[in-house]
Amino acid sequence: MTVMPSTETGRHRPADTAGVCPYAANSGPQGGAEPVFAIAGNGVGTWRLTRPADVRAVLADTASFTSRRGPGNPPPGPAGREVLPTIDGMFVQDDGPDHLGYRRLLAREFSAFRAGTDTSRVTATADSLLDSMLRTGAPADLVGQYALPLASQALCTVLGLPWDVHGPLMLELFAGQDLANADLNSTTTPVDHYVSGLARHVLAEPAGHPGLLGRIAVQGLPHRPLAVSELAGIAKLLLMAGHVSPTHMLALSTLTLLQDRPAWYAKLATEPACAPDVVEELLHHITIKQYGLTRRAVRDVEIGGVLIRAGQWVTCPLDTPTAELTAFTPGRRPVTYLAFGEGPHQCLGQHLSRTVLSCGLTTLAQRLPALRLAVPPDDLPRRSTHTVAGVACLPVTW
Repeated sequence: MTVMPSTETGRHRPADTAGVCPYAANSGPQGGAEPVFAIAGNGVGTWRLTRPADVRAVLADTASFTSRRGPGNPPPGPAGREVLPTIDGMFVQDDGPDHLGYRRLLAREFSAFRAGTDTSRVTATADSLLDSMLRTGAPADLVGQYALPLASQALCTVLGLPWDVHGPLMLELFAGQDLANADLNSTTTPVDHYVSGLARHVLAEPAGHPGLLGRIAVQGLPHRPLAVSELAGIAKLLLMAGHVSPTHMLALSTLTLLQDRPAWYAKLATEPACAPDVVEELLHHITIKQYGLTRRAVRDVEIGGVLIRAGQWVTCPLDTPTAELTAFTPGRRPVTYLAFGEGPHQCLGQHLSRTVLSCGLTTLAQRLPALRLAVPPDDLPRRSTHTVAGVACLPVTW
């Protein structure tokens, strides 16, 4: 489908639903024919889309919608979160040549080929973490003792940050983090102090950092070098996204398999070649970006018969419609989902995330075939107020 520019001026005024937050669970119809207007917690209005085809069209249409924002046009967000201006290097909140320049700088290390070559390294890390869990004994927290350090070590390898130097601080800094606007655009948190110091050190001695950060410090952007603030912003974005999303997707995937699909958990142990198909099916069923993505209209457009005014925000849910979740069928073709977004802002780290999920789940199933929850499912502390869904901890035994 296409999103059509509109010159109409009068129809489909958004309903006044003050107090309703589109970032609350089940805040609007999930299968309706039209977008739904609501008021976000910080008082910013947004059209919430309900059809995947409309979501894909908006995310791909950079002529009609932008990711940019600022003090004069803050995006909608969960209640109680401060909206801050975009910081340097935060390229997910930029468009066009500026966004593309940053993305091209990073693409090589996050390619499918590079992620595939890291499979043995990620598996070795998973084995080592499980060795430690077994020595400590049950119960264990699968988030803090396995999912988080597995995602962290895989990312540190790509960035060129030695784990023995940076690992303990990484686990401290990124446990419980989120990807909300205030978290990404703050400037005074321990994460901000860490990435600022890291950027200064890398730019001063790039040869001492043989991974991505050292390379881009030398290469710079076309026609100019990277500033300290830009490298700090890039590092912060990569570190937060690379820790938060894979960690909670791995934990929720394990929980889903243990509780709802135990036969597939067992199959991962005996037929590890099925892991990529299982991961794709989990991405089809689980959406950790529970509040979707936001875009601001830069011109009047019509979506599903509804007029979206220039300057208005659109919320794009990334969850798969309930009607499509009729069965858990690894190997289905095609597999359709929006877990990694769509268009020019599609997740840069998706291939690394797939590798972490595939290796992490397979190694877990092979080493701990009798894995089970150590607490009732209803007692799990869920991240219901975070932009990235998950559980704060996942107590397991074996």
